[in-house]
Amino acid sequence: MSFIGKLFGKKEKTPVSQCKICKTLLEYNEGYALTTSEVVSSKEYWDHKMVEPETLGYTTAHFKQKDANATKMRGIIFEKTAEKDQTWLVCDTCIKQFEVDTNEAKKHALQWWESKGNYNPPKSGDAKAVLEKDTYEEIKEYATMLAGANKIR
Repeated sequence: MSFIGKLFGKKEKTPVSQCKICKTLLEYNEGYALTTSEVVSSKEYWDHKMVEPETLGYTTAHFKQKDANATKMRGIIFEKTAEKDQTWLVCDTCIKQFEVDTNEAKKHALQWWESKGNYNPPKSGDAKAVLEKDTYEEIKEYATMLAGANKIR
């Protein structure tokens, strides 16, 4: 490319993504890559998730009115989240919700960026297929019946 072309030519855009939890913009090589199993296994994640504006009504009705439909919706929210077959790229703030090896998660994120979003960390996919049945059911029970209680009561 000529000097003038370099000077006035189109600049290559730096890839960006969003944190899958809080939607913060992440620039190339930022963030941590988690699997769905790692995400849904976090009680702290569920404590935040179940009091977000989209879920707060169900959580309030579940705890205050003992509403069976609200409880059912919380279970559906868990299942829909747990079945996601995606890499969860998360920011420096949100990674604190998860008990994971952050060095490994950072390495996986770098591989994700280098592959232009086509890399999946080991044990990716539907959490029900990856986690032990007892572990999955224990997490589901927490997310459905207990998550967010400390913010409501």
